[in-house]
Amino acid sequence: MTVPPPLRLVADAVAPMDAACSVHAPGYVDVEDGLVAGVGPLGGAPPPRPGAAVLQMGGLLLPGLLNGHAHTSMTVLRGTGEGLPLDRWLREAIWPREARLSPADVAAGMALGSAEMLLNGVTTTNEMYFFPEQIAAGAARAGIRAIVGAAVISGPERFGSPAGQITEAVALSERHAGDPMVEFTLGPHSAYTVGDEALAAVRDAALAHGMAVHIHVAETRSEGAPVEERTGMTVPAHLEALGLLEARVIAAHGVWLTPDDMALFGRHGVGVAHCPGSNGKLASGIAPVRAMREAGVNVSVSTDGPASNDDLDVLSEARLALLYARLRDGDAQALGVEDALRMVTSEAAAALGRDDLGALEPGRRADVVRFSLDRPEYGPLEDPAEVLGHLVWAGSARDVTDVWVGGRRVVENGALTTIDLDAAAAEVRQIAARIAG
Repeated sequence: MTVPPPLRLVADAVAPMDAACSVHAPGYVDVEDGLVAGVGPLGGAPPPRPGAAVLQMGGLLLPGLLNGHAHTSMTVLRGTGEGLPLDRWLREAIWPREARLSPADVAAGMALGSAEMLLNGVTTTNEMYFFPEQIAAGAARAGIRAIVGAAVISGPERFGSPAGQITEAVALSERHAGDPMVEFTLGPHSAYTVGDEALAAVRDAALAHGMAVHIHVAETRSEGAPVEERTGMTVPAHLEALGLLEARVIAAHGVWLTPDDMALFGRHGVGVAHCPGSNGKLASGIAPVRAMREAGVNVSVSTDGPASNDDLDVLSEARLALLYARLRDGDAQALGVEDALRMVTSEAAAALGRDDLGALEPGRRADVVRFSLDRPEYGPLEDPAEVLGHLVWAGSARDVTDVWVGGRRVVENGALTTIDLDAAAAEVRQIAARIAG
């Protein structure tokens, strides 16, 4: 990827999502070599770098949002199985159609979903699905940064054996080592679809090659029952006993984690990807987000797949996470606005084990999103920091006007600069009709 020239962005407000949750009004962000080179209040800012373009943007600048758990290629399955609980949704609606998917279908679905996310201000997505190389290709086509979990699952023969899936994931990781736009990880689906031998092989590969592990854990009340009956342990305790938690682990959902599970995850630095919209749609439950964070667990608010949500709008998920946490605990202080924003920026990056993302700080990736402040819901502002509350409670993805990924402008004035959105959508409609049989 060509590195864009130096750039200074000047805005009415910049919220770098630093430890203090600062708001610089007005503020600036300097970008050089695809990284943040400087950020702060405009007053007293150093001169721009020699040769830098200066863009007077107005509006609000934030770090690019992160989607902590998604199956984005499932745009080709959006809306399938409405009203079914998770187990029936998978067996009756999803798996039969997935059996008809080709690698090219997965790339097309990923490209369209990536475009949707970029228009929503999402610059990094943590994926898990089949045909990982095609996921990466679809993401690259749209220009989004992707963490690609190569699915490991026992069952469908066309996707190969778990051993073969692990070997492919390791090879992809090695081939793309150092690529700033894609990271390949291991994606064992869950402890109820992947046997102990395969999970142990995932552990060995992850530790030997420094790869992360992305796995579903405690999404529904009953899914862990077979593991508990066989081992006498909850799924998190079983994963610890297998040594899997020695790796960098991202656990998707965590709806039914026990207090002991949460403490265990906190000790091992396991990040949890919280999917409130999907968990609500499938009636899976409400995750104990405040308790997880109090146990030292970093939480990334996430969309899950577009077949179980059905959109890819992380900002709306942040609002939903905030509402659900307060309702679950019966406490309006269970989570705050700053917490919600951290869980789609800096804390989300920590949950994914990526200290190069999630904040506008020197040395981090220059992933930046601009929100227009022209709509009436962004006023009044008695204090610049109030803009964050207006964004979470009243703002939306429709306010995203511009997005940069690694300093490259991929959304300009509300339009993608990378792919033809109409053509991508038409391609996915054709695929969806074919796999519906």
